[in-house]
Amino acid sequence: MKVTSEKLPKSLLALDIELDKEQVEKGLDRAARRLSQKYNIPGFRKGKAPRFIVENYFGRPALIEEASEDLVNKAFKEALEQEKINPVGRANLETVKFDEPPFSFRVTVPVDPTTALPDYRAIRVPYEPREVTDAMFDEAMDSRRERHVVLREPEEARPAKQGDQLTVQLESFLDGEPLETRDEGADVPETNVVLEPGRLIPGLYEGLLGIEPGETREITAHMPEDHENERVRDKDVSFKVTLKRLQDRLLPEWDELPTLEEEEITLDELREKTRNELAESVRTNQERETIDAYLKQLVEQTEYDIPDALIEQEADDLLHQRGHELERYGITLDQMLQYRGQTHDDAVDELKPEAEERLKTTLALREIVKNEELTASDDEVDAEVERIVGTYEDDQRERARDLLSHQMRSTVASSVIDKKLRERLFQIATGVAPEAPSVAEAQPAVEAVDDATNE
Repeated sequence: MKVTSEKLPKSLLALDIELDKEQVEKGLDRAARRLSQKYNIPGFRKGKAPRFIVENYFGRPALIEEASEDLVNKAFKEALEQEKINPVGRANLETVKFDEPPFSFRVTVPVDPTTALPDYRAIRVPYEPREVTDAMFDEAMDSRRERHVVLREPEEARPAKQGDQLTVQLESFLDGEPLETRDEGADVPETNVVLEPGRLIPGLYEGLLGIEPGETREITAHMPEDHENERVRDKDVSFKVTLKRLQDRLLPEWDELPTLEEEEITLDELREKTRNELAESVRTNQERETIDAYLKQLVEQTEYDIPDALIEQEADDLLHQRGHELERYGITLDQMLQYRGQTHDDAVDELKPEAEERLKTTLALREIVKNEELTASDDEVDAEVERIVGTYEDDQRERARDLLSHQMRSTVASSVIDKKLRERLFQIATGVAPEAPSVAEAQPAVEAVDDATNE
């Protein structure tokens, strides 16, 4: 058998396969046996007619047609083994020439994508560490205190004042048209708001001061230029608000907060703990933003050759991941598709752009893991196992240690490499990475990069 390959765009490999005469004859013999078993041939019992009789009875074209699928399948499988090709998707039969010798066919096969990284160590992202401001700290402490607020009905009916919690029916309009849609005849849903200047947009706060239960007010407020809803930015929005319920909000005294938070520390120590946690959160978020900005540039500058089959597979995986997330709310994937009026294929097609970007990020990161020689030693994996075990209750630790050390050891190793990868990406992005390895021939657990792309 002769096999000639041709590299095509999108990581497709075209194989032109020419069959040996011996292969063809064996295929025709098998086809003759099948025909003689399926049909009655005069003078012979089923399955007993020799090939030349079958060929004379049905004609050579019919015999070749019967043999073609079997010949193609067997020859294709042998060609993959002979050329050591590992398809990453379904092959496509392009042409078949079985009308006269030499018998041949052409098939395209999607193979592993190729990735050509740019000078990724030259990519930089501006980075200036953020400080925890007094406003951020005050907000964090207020949030702790808010967790322990007590709601109480006023002893006597009164107008709303600053600090109250209001249960309202609220409708919003832009140029006379409602901003929210709801079923005809449906009641306006109720929502809770806290009557504080920082919690309501200017204009709405002032308009609600003094409102009484059962009262309806129409309030106009000017939306800020950076409002999350682009439709209303820098525009006047009208609100129709009906107050259904008013409650006093009783906040605990500050010195009660450590006890309420179940902390055996003083208020000053709680404040220090809050500041440290806030600083760590700010640092982590800023590092994530920096890495995301770096990855955006990396993907834009990397050259890819990816088969469509791999992108479709990634999109299908994305769809089923979302299906699993919906299951937590008692909704199946089929129900979601029915609600959207989509078929499975429609939903996959819709996700292909997102899937392609995710796949590109994963492929680029795998190359970086190799180039940077990021690996996980046994000691590092053992240390990570112990760290995770420490998060379990005492009576669960032995079982968790056994599971993590054996069945899930490769997953733990991947998480170790993932942490190293994110640290290295941040170092590269900010220009403080250690010197690049001179030889990039390590054997990392590259599956870790999938986690890095999904955070």
